[in-house]
Amino acid sequence: MANNKKILITYASGTGSTEKLAQVIAEGMRKVKGIEVDVKRARNVKPDDAVSFNGYAIGSHSATEYMEGEIKNLFEELYQRKEKVSGKPLLLFTTGQGRQAAALASLEKLADVLNPQFIKPGLAVKGMPGEADKANALEMGEKLADAVHKLKSNYIVA
Repeated sequence: MANNKKILITYASGTGSTEKLAQVIAEGMRKVKGIEVDVKRARNVKPDDAVSFNGYAIGSHSATEYMEGEIKNLFEELYQRKEKVSGKPLLLFTTGQGRQAAALASLEKLADVLNPQFIKPGLAVKGMPGEADKANALEMGEKLADAVHKLKSNYIVA
């Protein structure tokens, strides 16, 4: 397991929809051999620990047309360490009741300053993920894990 690459899935969830979507994305990632997945609420992520991961999936419920504050705070902390996350694969996802696409756009704009390797398209799901949403999330999780698996370097910073 020492040679496995690590992906952090972190999220902010108000009603459980975003947390459920994060879990489904993790299922997709676990289909790729050599990948370890860690799923955590954003408020429980220490930025100095986050930089040791090889890739990321970051999600939020839509707070009007924006992301949840704990996700914004995480991005601000990561920005101070951007040289350690630059170029790493990143999948973004949101849930909401009609403004989730706008929240996804705000996530992309903020994440862009970290110079990630975006895994597109991001996921914007209305409410609790349905069967079609789950199938898409599994596929995108696997796509992210494949991108991380193909990295030439482990990007792990001691």
